[in-house]
Amino acid sequence: MVDFFRTQFLTIILTFYGLFYTDEPYYMLFAAGLLLVVFTIENLSEKRNILIIFVKVVLVLFLCILSKGFLLFLLFGQSGYKRTSFVVPPVVYLVFKVFCNAGSLLDVLPLIIVQAAVLFIISVLIWHIQVIIEKYTDYKNKVENSIKQLAVSGLAEKKLNHMLIMQNNIIERNARLEERENISRNIHNSVGHTITAASMALEAAGMLWETDPLRAADKTRVANERIKTGLESIRHAVRVLDEETENISIDDFKMDLEAVIDNFKMDTGIKVYFGIEVMGQDLQIPHEHTEFLTGAASELLTNGVKHGNADIFTIWLQADSTHIKVSVKDNGKSSFNSGNAPQKIENGFGIKKIIKYVQKAGGKTVFKNDNGFYAEIMMPVAYLENKKGD
Repeated sequence: MVDFFRTQFLTIILTFYGLFYTDEPYYMLFAAGLLLVVFTIENLSEKRNILIIFVKVVLVLFLCILSKGFLLFLLFGQSGYKRTSFVVPPVVYLVFKVFCNAGSLLDVLPLIIVQAAVLFIISVLIWHIQVIIEKYTDYKNKVENSIKQLAVSGLAEKKLNHMLIMQNNIIERNARLEERENISRNIHNSVGHTITAASMALEAAGMLWETDPLRAADKTRVANERIKTGLESIRHAVRVLDEETENISIDDFKMDLEAVIDNFKMDTGIKVYFGIEVMGQDLQIPHEHTEFLTGAASELLTNGVKHGNADIFTIWLQADSTHIKVSVKDNGKSSFNSGNAPQKIENGFGIKKIIKYVQKAGGKTVFKNDNGFYAEIMMPVAYLENKKGD
């Protein structure tokens, strides 16, 4: 666009210059007007057209013939390629003058050479001005593009920050939901079984009140202790949100599991056999896993009595540096089988919670009827550490 306006301006200036030397001003103005139209058509055209170049050369030559001013030959520099724009005007002028003054060339040759040299100098100046303008235009375009890219980058960064904020909000919301789920599971596993044991103790106390007041009072005391334990479990579940998850030793976990078993045996009088097999020294288990596994063991013990009338249980704990497994087997009359397993798991709130947690931890569960209900829970002990690293 800059080249177009420069060419139009140069054409108009040279046309007025030629009017002082021409004998046909109207023809010259007409030819100059046609040349301006051709320049406009060339600027609007996307491709270089040989016909347009030919018409330009003819019109420029016509203007030069009508005008006797030699500077009008500068327009030849606007008709061809830019790389030769400063050479074409003096060369065309020399050829034209030699052709027109062939008979008296020696008389006018010095003047022709001087005028050709002036054309060359002016053409070089115009060419350098054109180069400077092009460089300035390129620099201006680069600056504008850089500003646009910075603006686009700023918008992209704002969009990225907005997306990160949204993702953080989603992560925080999921973390809150997970914490709520943990509280729900802990309350169900700990408090639910504690309240059930207290209720059973109170029922036994009611039946023994008239016949054996001492045993009834003892059952009432046990129920009171169970209710206090349940309240403490609720307080613990609420506080766990503000506590950092730490690892505990396998020995401490064994003691927690034995406490669950002892409470169950004391409440029900049912036999529970407990065994442990540990490979490795100073084995550490994520605290969250141990809370879950003790609650799951309590859930399976209670379900065995409630749904299968079991009176003998076997609990087996196995652990190594990578996995921990808890197995619970009873001698109850379970109706659980491969055909009704999905329905019973879906209807069983406790088992469904167990499966969901274990799957999330990257472990696996097994539930089957093998002359009594059998449950197996296995989880990787490095789950929480990897989760934090992510």
